[in-house]
Amino acid sequence: MIRHLLACLATTAVCLVGGTADAQAPLLVPQEIVFYVHSDLKNTDFVEGLVCELSRVLAAPVRAATVDLPLRADYKASTSQLALAKLAAPLARATAGDGGGRIFKFLLLPYDLKSGTFNYVFAETYGAPYLISVVSTARLAPADDGRSRKVASDITLQRVYKLVLKSVARMAGYTKPEGCILAFPRSLPELDSKSSEFCDDDRAALINAGILKAKPFGACTSVAGIAPMPRVGAIALR
Repeated sequence: MIRHLLACLATTAVCLVGGTADAQAPLLVPQEIVFYVHSDLKNTDFVEGLVCELSRVLAAPVRAATVDLPLRADYKASTSQLALAKLAAPLARATAGDGGGRIFKFLLLPYDLKSGTFNYVFAETYGAPYLISVVSTARLAPADDGRSRKVASDITLQRVYKLVLKSVARMAGYTKPEGCILAFPRSLPELDSKSSEFCDDDRAALINAGILKAKPFGACTSVAGIAPMPRVGAIALR
């Protein structure tokens, strides 16, 4: 049982203890999707477009805010990486007062992430009772190699979008096998090449549960720096 849970945590899947792959429990439908954008994340051009694109496909409202979140030295796995195993519970406690029990919360960080036996991960998702996902842009933001600011922002947006949609499904308790957008990327080429859509059966299940809209609605124009995000002030991890 312990090995089963650790394997699920390592692949960011949410596991049903005692269940089978075919026994899908009722899904948890979020009231809201909230992005906490760490104040150390300097290039946030992609965030506005991310919120808009997710709002087109998700039934729940989506918002983002900048947050001051001091990260203690003991949350580090090394000088350059954060240890996700040490971060989830304190983050859940620190954000417990923001909304009710069905708020899916995402922390966007500029720092590299370490989880289990993986050398790095792009993101990690924790289901109930935490309902939190941590996403790092350290490897997602393209290198400054002459691309325009708009192009760089769009690349980051597309990569984060794929990770977030997968995380929403897993946070809701969706346990079906990995395919299409639910595939687990082990490198940037794998992330870039995988679909940004759910497979038909997965999409139908998430629509029926009230997590996805039946059809995308609205249009997005990603323009860098239109409006500053609101700040939620300092959150202390303890």
